[in-house]
Amino acid sequence: MQFVNPFFLLALAALAIPILIHLFNFRKYKRVYFTNVHFLQEIQQETKKRSQLRQLLILLARLLAVASLVVAFAQPFLPSSKQQKNTAGQKAVSIYLDNSFSMDAVATEGKLLDVAKTKATEIATAYAQTDLFQLVTNDFEGRHQQFVNREEFLKLVEDVQVSSSSKTISEIVSRQNDQLLEYHKMGKDVYLVSDFQKNTASLILAKPDSAISWFLVPIVAEKRDNLYIDTLFFLSPVHQPGQPVRLRARIHNSSNESLEKIPVKLIVNSVQKALTSFSVGANSTTEVTLPFTENTTGIQYGQLEIADYPIVYDDKFYFSYPILPSIPILCINEKTENTYLNALFDNDSSIRFSNSQVKQLDYSNLSSNALLILNGPEEISSGLSQELNRYVRAGGNIVIFPPQNGQTKSYNDFLTLFNLSGYLGIDTSRQRIAGINIESAVYNDVFEKNGSGKVVLPENIDLPMVLKHFIIHQEIRSGEEVLLKLQNNHPFLISAPVDKGKVYLFASPANESWTMFPKHTIFVPTLYKIALLSSPGHPLFYPTSENATIELPVDSVSESNIYKIKKMDSGYEVIPEVRKFGTNISLITHDQIKDAGFYLVTRGNKSLAGLAFNYNRKESDLSCYSVKELEQQITRLPVKDIRILREKKSSLTREINQIKQGTPLWKLFIILSLIFIALEIALIRFLKK
Repeated sequence: MQFVNPFFLLALAALAIPILIHLFNFRKYKRVYFTNVHFLQEIQQETKKRSQLRQLLILLARLLAVASLVVAFAQPFLPSSKQQKNTAGQKAVSIYLDNSFSMDAVATEGKLLDVAKTKATEIATAYAQTDLFQLVTNDFEGRHQQFVNREEFLKLVEDVQVSSSSKTISEIVSRQNDQLLEYHKMGKDVYLVSDFQKNTASLILAKPDSAISWFLVPIVAEKRDNLYIDTLFFLSPVHQPGQPVRLRARIHNSSNESLEKIPVKLIVNSVQKALTSFSVGANSTTEVTLPFTENTTGIQYGQLEIADYPIVYDDKFYFSYPILPSIPILCINEKTENTYLNALFDNDSSIRFSNSQVKQLDYSNLSSNALLILNGPEEISSGLSQELNRYVRAGGNIVIFPPQNGQTKSYNDFLTLFNLSGYLGIDTSRQRIAGINIESAVYNDVFEKNGSGKVVLPENIDLPMVLKHFIIHQEIRSGEEVLLKLQNNHPFLISAPVDKGKVYLFASPANESWTMFPKHTIFVPTLYKIALLSSPGHPLFYPTSENATIELPVDSVSESNIYKIKKMDSGYEVIPEVRKFGTNISLITHDQIKDAGFYLVTRGNKSLAGLAFNYNRKESDLSCYSVKELEQQITRLPVKDIRILREKKSSLTREINQIKQGTPLWKLFIILSLIFIALEIALIRFLKK
């Protein structure tokens, strides 16, 4: 047992007062004469020993009462085995208040965020008025950088709202470590008030400072059930007006109960396009397909909706994408245009096809085309090679037919820019195309499927003859595919991804003196599908509260105009960072987009792109660490001054004070003092002479 005010024990000298009174308060016995012995038999006489015992008991009760009162004023306490170090002096206290979306879940006392705010208030109350406090939330706001007094801190806590931002515990701990560095002369305490989601709250990855006392305050939800839309995607990347498409959505059920006949609604351009229902098992995922028809060109704005409670932020999923009225294609020729390519693309309203001789080519116009076709120009100059390299790496697509004159050195030099080995030589043996990669994006929907949904080509399928061809040296590269293969296993058409673009390489020119391929029916779906797949890609959505990078082609608007990203249903707008890379620009949001929804990229009075932003789904899985799991993680940390404040009915303030000061005993000694006073009164009244 220790004392807060040990000097008050000097008052125990007051015990001498009742002792002195007892010693000098002698009883003087009087002589009484009785006239009759009969009266002596009726009087109960008190012996001298009994009288002394009574006086000693009364004296003892008085001494114990005074001693208990003195000890109570000395404020005794039992030091806790977890007692905090450096209890004396001013303290710097940093409190992390988790305000992520998962704190919208409900506990027995209300929403988790409201419970967490109450806990933060109780923590601050446990400290002195002179201590300094810092509030840390997932938003990392500038006003939370400073340490303030207790009243200012409590006002900051009142203003905390649920946020789309989500930080890991390691990020929070790192920030608190840095903020407390300048307070090295003060005692430092850190509190983490959170539900400790498993997605974000791994303590093993955190590096808490050993000079700081760490406290974990877990907030437990009554239920951890949530149904949410995880992601969505189109089954086909090709979009054309009037054509049917299928949207696939992945929906996750993070509860212990199966759900049946849950409605899901698809809205595109403010018009409901599809409505269906789904069933999903406990703690499992299902995929839902929603077919609809795209009726218009331009930017399409869609959203998928379900209904769930109490976590509702992930019940809507926004997406956007453009449908171009036509796909621009440029064919680069030596002198003569290719009649087969002209016949295929000239009369198609969905294709804007043009030809150019290689010597008259306008390099500045290359980036405006979705697909370039090199129709065997005799030579690829170094200037053209560099421009094509920039074009492909920025997201362009190139189809390469080799030259008819057989001179491929400049082609191979060009292909080395993409780490492609190119053409090795000419094989003059007649070969028939013998294999089609029906799993590739080019051919996966060209042929009819059987009853089981698979494509089975007939054994005697009539495929074109190749009279002679260049041997393409193929290396095993990630993403590289052989789309058409000859009987001798030489590739006739390969596709290779290059950064954001793609290169399609043919083994023969599109000329009947080399191959019958241009006259065959397979020529049409091959080139047409390559053209459709070359339509500029567009991410369906971006995440909020992150440094999203939006890539756009360079436009011709005056440089004096500023790029802006505007929310379509409000006046909110941000100015992103702009970086230019060749024919593209990148807009970097720097965590400025906080709300999910539709946004428009503008420059001056010109609208450049439509975007969709969604909240990050890592907060949607409400699986949290239990106290036991947190304790297991703590044992693996090098820092020992870290403890968990378990959820109790008693005030958190009292629990913190007990940790700081130990178990106080002054109330016990006050009670003992009263008991001894009552005992003294009882001895005087009932233990009569």
